[in-house]
Amino acid sequence: MRNPQFLLFYAPLVPLDTRMKQLTTEDHVPPRQALRMRFFWFLAGAGLNYLLIATPFKWLRANTELPIWGISACSIGVSTSFFFFWNYFINFRSDARKRDALPRYIGAVACMWALSSTTLTLLKHSDWHFSFTVGQFPLDLDIVATQFFLAGLKFFLYHKWVFPVPKEP
Repeated sequence: MRNPQFLLFYAPLVPLDTRMKQLTTEDHVPPRQALRMRFFWFLAGAGLNYLLIATPFKWLRANTELPIWGISACSIGVSTSFFFFWNYFINFRSDARKRDALPRYIGAVACMWALSSTTLTLLKHSDWHFSFTVGQFPLDLDIVATQFFLAGLKFFLYHKWVFPVPKEP
């Protein structure tokens, strides 16, 4: 950074355009490209979520004597913690203030963690050894099913209660 005195001296000499630029259609991303990017990020998030649940689950099952419910709670907790911090501190998108949304957000996260842990525990307790292999990478379908079963509730909970759309005046 330059010397602050330099900036103060030359500031009146350099005109700044302080008017807000009007957005034109060229400034917007085309709808098909936006849809593709949203779908890409959806798949990337789903893949990361799967890995954040499956990796600790496999490690805890192989290296500890924890019961299935403990392993499920810990592995779902890893994913929940990561996405809580990511969504709240980095990717917060709402007209609501963070401080106002925090109690609802914590409640929703706790509710979804409990439901996800319970669902995964029930599916693993009656493990039918369902798996699907993508290349040489086996997917644990119990983990996929847990996320699939609760996706609609999660969407409704977050978009209607935690971060509601402001009402039109």
